[in-house]
Amino acid sequence: MNLYDKILNISKNIAIEQGLNCINMRLIAKKCDIALGSIYNYFPSKSDLLIVTIESIWKDIFNLENCSFKFENFSDTILYIFETINKNLKKYPDFFTLHSISLDISNKDKGKKSMDIFLKNIKNFLLKILENDKNVRSNAFNEDLTPEIFVDYIFNLLIYLIFNKNTNCNALVKLIENTIY
Repeated sequence: MNLYDKILNISKNIAIEQGLNCINMRLIAKKCDIALGSIYNYFPSKSDLLIVTIESIWKDIFNLENCSFKFENFSDTILYIFETINKNLKKYPDFFTLHSISLDISNKDKGKKSMDIFLKNIKNFLLKILENDKNVRSNAFNEDLTPEIFVDYIFNLLIYLIFNKNTNCNALVKLIENTIY
């Protein structure tokens, strides 16, 4: 494992064990058995490390890269993502609550930009699934409700359910099915 990955993994482990607010450059340097300055070769500031750590945790929570699920049906994909997020959030308790307050004011924009890129990639993934779903009615979309708008709404509802710690997304899946199938 290279030093960058080691630093990131230790940072994520601290987030898991103690929370994002406990990530500390000195502690990470000590756990990596390196000089504090070595961390700054990879992460110019604590905020930069936090941004990369948060992004990596988001990837762990969504876990779309390492799954064996065959994404063909949009509503099944939403259900799978919801269940995966809920399962993986157990590894990162209070992540959604803490991650927005973990960055200092000067780096909020940088963190938001990084998050926006990540979420845009997820939405593009969902849009591709929707466009390839052979069960979607031919008249499901028009100029008022485009596939892009639909994905945006559904994704926002999905995140809302997660933030509110809902245990299922049956109503969301039913909404999808009633709207597009």
